[in-house]
Amino acid sequence: MLEIQKFVIDKVIKNLWQIYRNKVSQVKIIEEAIRNQGDEWSEDHIAFRTLPGKYCDMSVMQQVFELLGYTKCDEYVFKDKKLNAISMNPPVENGVHSTKVFPKVFISVLELSSFSVEFQNCLLNYVCDVQSAPLEKFRTDFQNLKGNPAKMNEFAESITLFLSSGAPWRKPIFDDYEVLRKESEYAAWTLVYGNTPNHFTVSIHLMKKFKSLKEFNDFVQNNLKISLNSAGGSIIKGTPSVKLEQSATLAEESLVPFQDGYKKIPYAFVEFAFRHPLEGKSHNGIWENYYQGFVTDNADKIFESTNIRN
Repeated sequence: MLEIQKFVIDKVIKNLWQIYRNKVSQVKIIEEAIRNQGDEWSEDHIAFRTLPGKYCDMSVMQQVFELLGYTKCDEYVFKDKKLNAISMNPPVENGVHSTKVFPKVFISVLELSSFSVEFQNCLLNYVCDVQSAPLEKFRTDFQNLKGNPAKMNEFAESITLFLSSGAPWRKPIFDDYEVLRKESEYAAWTLVYGNTPNHFTVSIHLMKKFKSLKEFNDFVQNNLKISLNSAGGSIIKGTPSVKLEQSATLAEESLVPFQDGYKKIPYAFVEFAFRHPLEGKSHNGIWENYYQGFVTDNADKIFESTNIRN
């Protein structure tokens, strides 16, 4: 089944990438610039946001990726943002170069009990719309692929739809969006966009041209004229001592339909990651030689790339 899983993962990631690339104009600009510098866009991870609900929370998305061969790696708690998250690693063999490995997955969920009663009631009014999840259907279809591999493309399309189709609840009212946004920009964003990649992340440490994240950030700002997230007072989140440095663009706005009108809301952004080798390991691109986890202090500020900017 591993070969089937790899085929499906490859199709799903490529499908999600094309959807994201077509919607976020800065992606094409950055991708073309990287290639003009003689490098390739290699994905480090993809991030998803979820809201708490029996049929729509983090555990549902986790099970979808487990079906594809991903394994849960670490758990993270974001006290200030009132979020929980997990990271998931793709199937990978020892000695493989990182550019040949599928991206990791980072999935987060709101900690509902940490918010006001008004906030909780507003959010639950939407997530209660979701009365089922396609997990059993996915499991059955996946098992049937062993005897009918011709269905692999169709199965990959169904997974892509689930991971990119947006909110499974009804279209929100703008006042409800604002109720959530007063306490959590994350919740408001997820109410609007639901199941869709929040961002893709480029592996800067695998590039030949750029030897540091600062050098790459300067290139993006000065040559491409793309603004970067400075939340926390610094563009670079993290240090070599924690084995992970990150930066990100500011999310592009997208015109969003509400029940009572339309409004431009920040949508998705591009993240850049520079992973450092583990102690005693070489900086040679081999996947297991690098720290492959996440750092909560870094990610806490990266979340703010989708905040409303006045």
